[in-house]
Amino acid sequence: MIRAVMFDLDGTLHNREASILSFIENQRERLFPHLDKKVYAERFINLDQGGYVWKDKVYQQMVEEFSLINFCWQELLQDYLSHFPLHAELYPQAITLLNSLKKKGIRMAIISNGYSKFQREVIKSLQIEALFDEIVISEEVGVKKPHPYIFEHTLSRLDVSPDETIYVGDHLKNDIVGAGGVGIYTIWKQPRPVLTTMGDEHVSDLSEVCAAIMKKINSEFCKDQIL
Repeated sequence: MIRAVMFDLDGTLHNREASILSFIENQRERLFPHLDKKVYAERFINLDQGGYVWKDKVYQQMVEEFSLINFCWQELLQDYLSHFPLHAELYPQAITLLNSLKKKGIRMAIISNGYSKFQREVIKSLQIEALFDEIVISEEVGVKKPHPYIFEHTLSRLDVSPDETIYVGDHLKNDIVGAGGVGIYTIWKQPRPVLTTMGDEHVSDLSEVCAAIMKKINSEFCKDQIL
């Protein structure tokens, strides 16, 4: 029987693409109004690589390329840390999905790679903290997804087994391979067509996740009835 659902954060519940665009446009307006909005935003997003390049390296490159002589990269990094969480946006379907699962008594957790203080500030800004039974950040446990321990640790915190759990994420290696490797049923949120059999189920957006979860719960219920 399914008792818990784990979620990745960035790209799954948190619309990081929209958030980063909102932040970087705001930063340019505040600090560099003389720079071209489109050029500045596109270069930042390219260097950022979906969040997988930390911002110290991004800003070192930005300072050099745009000749930002009035700011050092450390100041711009601090500006990012302070202001980005204020621009965090959920995907539109996220709250409906989470509230629906909460009402059904499903235990929920977030597992996110990243720095603890920063990720928790993002979660606080998204106003979803109270909906989760556990929030696990890689810096706090000492390993990152897809390491098995971070999933096993979260299972233990929720007091559930892998076969009682569903994991929803957008990254093939970190989320789907990682969670699947410890025996958790996986739902891969991937809006682009994929040529792989990885993941137990594929969805294009969060609006399809609830149906996928209910399908799994119902199939488990029917199996228990037959047994």
